[in-house]
Amino acid sequence: MPSPCSLDRSYFSHGKRRWWRYALAIVLGAGLVAGGVWLWHWYQVRQTWGAVQAALGRFDLGAAAAALDRYLELESADAAAWFQAARTARRRGKAADAERFLERCQQLGGVTDATLLEWDLLRVQQGRLEEIAPRLRMGIGPDHPDALLVLEALARGYIKRERLLDALQACGLWLERQTDHPRPWYWRGWIYQRIRDSDRALKDYRRAVELAPDDPELRLALGGLLIQLYQPEGASEHFQAVLKRSSANDDALRGLAACRLEQGRAKEAVALLDQLPPDKATAPYAFLLRGKAALQRGDFAGAEPWLRKVVERAPDEVEALHGLIQCLRALGRDAEVEPLAQRLEQLRRDLERLDKLIRLVGRRPDEVALRHEAGVIALRIGQTEEALRWLESALQCPGDQRPTHAVLAEHYRRQGDTELAEFHKREAKAP
Repeated sequence: MPSPCSLDRSYFSHGKRRWWRYALAIVLGAGLVAGGVWLWHWYQVRQTWGAVQAALGRFDLGAAAAALDRYLELESADAAAWFQAARTARRRGKAADAERFLERCQQLGGVTDATLLEWDLLRVQQGRLEEIAPRLRMGIGPDHPDALLVLEALARGYIKRERLLDALQACGLWLERQTDHPRPWYWRGWIYQRIRDSDRALKDYRRAVELAPDDPELRLALGGLLIQLYQPEGASEHFQAVLKRSSANDDALRGLAACRLEQGRAKEAVALLDQLPPDKATAPYAFLLRGKAALQRGDFAGAEPWLRKVVERAPDEVEALHGLIQCLRALGRDAEVEPLAQRLEQLRRDLERLDKLIRLVGRRPDEVALRHEAGVIALRIGQTEEALRWLESALQCPGDQRPTHAVLAEHYRRQGDTELAEFHKREAKAP
């Protein structure tokens, strides 16, 4: 019969073994949990990075940016991912985000040749061409891995500075190397539309849409051009395709409303305009379409207030001014017609001259007088944003820039920006 002491030792020996088994089970369980968490994290990282690459491969920068946001939530210390986020933001035209991401990339990975190039591309894309563009053309040959990105940035910078022939050349070189990318087709189409070559613009826009049928920007551009060419049936197809993916797209709603008006379906056009949010429903173009709808119904009294609002807010809108004159004549208010008719005639002359200047600048991009005149006309007809772009680009050209500084000084004085007004006033008086 075992002694009490032997029972105690046996009991404690079995207890110790049970404790070690429990401890081992806990350790193994914790290891399995930790391993599972790591594997799940690794799987998410791999899948998300794959989504980034897939989106870039199909030229969907919006989807790539969204996937990069998710990836950086998982891997916030990945310098290469911050670099790709910066590059993607730049290519989407989001300069502030691109700068912030690029600075974070350099904090993590230091300054490299790649980040220096990306800073150059960011500046070029914003139109800062003088020193950087020649260096890029000299240093980045056709075999460089980033040659296409350089051509893309140059094309966009040239467009911003209204150097349209240079932009066409950059797009052409890009298409020689990458014919399946929608963006050079789109930008080249925009340039052709800018210089009033509608046939070539239409061809390039259509090719861009074929390559990226889900890109709303491309479909809106093609639909807008087709409306200008009085082809509402073709245009409506593209606006409807955008609305199928995003039923609240304001530009597509307005575009489809314009199509319905061209098709004589004013009631449907108004129903589409009623879907616009308040801030978009009060935009001049929405008012113009409502005025046109009333005109189509023969309701001159109803059309007049809509068209008058457009004329007040968008003084360069020929169609609204013409429609308002029609209304006033139909309502027997002939005394109001004559000054508006004179204004319409002057506006048409200004727009015709501005179109001519755009084509001339394309052939003679460094001629300061052409850019200056374009800016003056754009200011006169109320195209303030375009006017400032022309005038600021004139300041980058060789020649006498004092007249341009004088125009800018007066503009900023009227806007109440005394600092800029005084700066340009001083420059206008410089020897």
